[in-house]
Amino acid sequence: MYEFIIIGGGITGVTLGRLLQMSGVNNFIILEAESEAGGLCRTKLIDGHYLDIGGGHFLCTKYPQVYDFIFSHIPKEEFNFFDRVSKIRVEGEIIDYPIESNLWQLSTEKQIDYLISAIQAGDFTGVKEPCNYEEWINWKLGNKIASSYMIPYNKKIWGVEPNELDIDWLHKIPSVKTREILESCLNKLSDRRKMPSHNGFYYPKMGGFQTIFDVIYKNVVDRVMLNEKVIDLEYRDNYWLVNCEYKAKKVINTAPWNHLYKALNVPASLEDCFERLKNNSIVVSLWEQEYNHDWHWCYDPDLSLEYHREFFIHNFAPHSLSTGMYTETNLTRWPGSETSWSNGKKPIFEHINSVAYPVPVVGHSKAISSILEYYERQNLFGVGRWGQWQYFNSDVCILEAMKFIKAKVL
Repeated sequence: MYEFIIIGGGITGVTLGRLLQMSGVNNFIILEAESEAGGLCRTKLIDGHYLDIGGGHFLCTKYPQVYDFIFSHIPKEEFNFFDRVSKIRVEGEIIDYPIESNLWQLSTEKQIDYLISAIQAGDFTGVKEPCNYEEWINWKLGNKIASSYMIPYNKKIWGVEPNELDIDWLHKIPSVKTREILESCLNKLSDRRKMPSHNGFYYPKMGGFQTIFDVIYKNVVDRVMLNEKVIDLEYRDNYWLVNCEYKAKKVINTAPWNHLYKALNVPASLEDCFERLKNNSIVVSLWEQEYNHDWHWCYDPDLSLEYHREFFIHNFAPHSLSTGMYTETNLTRWPGSETSWSNGKKPIFEHINSVAYPVPVVGHSKAISSILEYYERQNLFGVGRWGQWQYFNSDVCILEAMKFIKAKVL
């Protein structure tokens, strides 16, 4: 019988395995449904282009212990460091991200429209805070920023209507007050400290983001069982039986909970909670085109375009060919592999991530809390982006793995 079975061989699952190993616990296995581990952290070399097939992944964290963990596996000298350069295309103009701090880069007439809207926002005028995203973003930043950027962009990325989204994930976007918006326009200067994440980031000098995954994975590779989709999870007398074969005292789930619905034979009391868990699917498309700027990525809220974000690979991976760039597109907006895009072209390679982000629909927090509380009583735990059903970047997935080991093992 194993001490632990970890479901999922992505960055969270492999980090958990490595941390167990470092804590002296070797009686565990990792079950990975696919033919290779790595999940959203994989990289493919396509015709000289290093493509992170899970979309934009960069090493940046505010948690020193995460850096310590990673740099104990791969020297810091094997990374380049970049000050983030990200742009927004809005109403035919290009400005720096975030939009709230960089309205001064717009033409004067547009600045006036946005500033009038900002000082009429509910947050500035004392209106009570709403509880869904569409109303909240109008309340916080005014209807001009909301209607021209925030609402269409989030509609594109999440694939649901903005009024279906909760507001408990908004720590991911900058917290800028109306006064600060006005000051940035008057001073024609933005405050980089208002970046929500990735103000600066590390990226491997060789390969892609998978380089980070691989240096952790190589330590636990002999504990990973590939092509092992979990189809049956049965709790017996103080142990779990997985796929009618593997026994464990404890199970740690890092895979999407909705993928385990049938395996768990979910009780009626949790059916609504599982129904509340929604995820989107993102298509990563590789293109070849010339570019002569230093941007790392660019956000585009234009609903007439399929994609919502572009990445310029050579600008953060100079060892990759200079013409490589990729786009992220919600699967519901993807034209398909046989159809030309609105630009009249087809990408040279595409990868579909069927599970990309947990969608923060209204009620999802209560739903995942109920699921975690129920199964923790039976020693089945959830960790990471999918286990905790939160929009965690890879650094936070590593952090959550650390917190779990400290709480449940050490």
